[in-house]
Amino acid sequence: MQPRLFSVAAGVLLFSAAAHVQAGVVTLTMQNGDDGGSPFNTTLFTITNNSAPGVALTSMTMGIGDTQFLFDQLYQRVELFTGGDGTQTAVLNVGDRTDDGAGGDLFSYGFLNFAPGVTVTGQWDIDFDSGAFDVDARTVLFNNGASPNAAATFAFSDGSSFSYTFPDLPLQDQYTLVIPGAGTAATMLVGFGLLTRRRR
Repeated sequence: MQPRLFSVAAGVLLFSAAAHVQAGVVTLTMQNGDDGGSPFNTTLFTITNNSAPGVALTSMTMGIGDTQFLFDQLYQRVELFTGGDGTQTAVLNVGDRTDDGAGGDLFSYGFLNFAPGVTVTGQWDIDFDSGAFDVDARTVLFNNGASPNAAATFAFSDGSSFSYTFPDLPLQDQYTLVIPGAGTAATMLVGFGLLTRRRR
């Protein structure tokens, strides 16, 4: 009888966790930036909050998996919200605003009033740690060989958060990623199931 009760409890936990995670959803798009150089030397991106009503996006952190590269610059001049009421703000808590060949492996934004239906636009520049600047960001974000692809974490006003590792994708002019998406949620459920079986 005990294992059956545990299975029921685990099922309730899985359902609750899945519902909680799915409350926060974003759409991330990326395309070639406007700062010259070869394709995707800079990357123009948008983040749209597609979460459940009342669930605001509060932060986004993104890291490069390969330590040979860095985020040289986050462009304040292109940071713009659309679809909001004018009270939305984006604060770069971690990251570099200057085009100086220096920076870190990650950046982090904090957001205010980033409600469902609102979109923010931004742009980043990925360079080599050595200072070489003409990098096709697509090969760093998505197809990085033996090194890990990039990863991003999104946090929401309901206390939920979600980490997403960029998949291996072919070179494209534009990328549209729905995060977490149905496939990713299913992966999380399988992980929970394995965990409960190991504890039994």
